[in-house]
Amino acid sequence: MLPRNHPVRICAGLVVRLLGSGRNYLRLARLRRAGLHCTGTIYVHPLARFSDPSNVTIGANCNIGKAFFYALDKISIGDRSIVGENVLLCTGSHDIYAADFRLVTKPIAVGRCVWIATGATILPGVRIGDGAVVGAMAVVSRDVPAGAVVIGNPARVVRNGRAMPEGFNPLGLASLDIESSIRRLANAFRGPPKAKS
Repeated sequence: MLPRNHPVRICAGLVVRLLGSGRNYLRLARLRRAGLHCTGTIYVHPLARFSDPSNVTIGANCNIGKAFFYALDKISIGDRSIVGENVLLCTGSHDIYAADFRLVTKPIAVGRCVWIATGATILPGVRIGDGAVVGAMAVVSRDVPAGAVVIGNPARVVRNGRAMPEGFNPLGLASLDIESSIRRLANAFRGPPKAKS
């Protein structure tokens, strides 16, 4: 097996990332035609589902996993946020006190640099502050303050004051970080730095 910094291995990885980037571009083009609002580059997993893409706004450099956006009302995701696998963002419910159980919808707002971990459920009307973390399998029915970490069902705050991550790029987790592969390739061709005599 070739070492990690071998030019052939870096080129192969770059080809894989370029193909993934092309598939993601086509997927985003289809979602934009269906009404999805997004700024900048984002990654959307091929199995992510949107009940109504026109109700969804996603900020730049986000990584959207195999999530379900039940978008009967508006859902907004801030820049550099991650929505993990099997996450449900649900904007609709039913009025259990009404005789006809009429539909009730409320928007969901997710801030910048938020991580919503695997299997979490975000219920109607919830606002998640910048830099917050929602733990795996959490059920969030109330607002989450900025910089908080919440876990459990119902979700409860277990930590406050989490600093906003600077320079973190969620697209690197989606293997779309082509720039770093190009830098690695250039460094591999340059070779090791020469000692000064």
